[in-house]
Amino acid sequence: MDDNKRKAAAERKRKQREREKAMDIKTVSVKLSSREREQLANLCRVRAGIKDPYDVDEYIALLIARDHERLQQQLAELDGKCCGKCKSPLPTGCGGLFQGEAVCFHHISKKELAL
Repeated sequence: MDDNKRKAAAERKRKQREREKAMDIKTVSVKLSSREREQLANLCRVRAGIKDPYDVDEYIALLIARDHERLQQQLAELDGKCCGKCKSPLPTGCGGLFQGEAVCFHHISKKELAL
């Protein structure tokens, strides 16, 4: 690599670091088995459709964004509703105090907000 290419690459990297700092982007480390890494690579490839595969950072950020949207929709559906047992507002209700009782939100809907 000649000196001009090296300088250009260094400048691109510097600008990338500045953008990430401005957006307060932090690195998160995740431990994955070989099977999970293969699944992730396949998901990145297939979910991109005819475009270039998503990179791992992009794919995980998209998953987080979509799950957050889904959670907000689920919470909006619960807004104003109360638990059948304790009559407390959902989704917190009794906080699980009556979990196991048939009419408790945490018993009948425990999978509703779980992944």
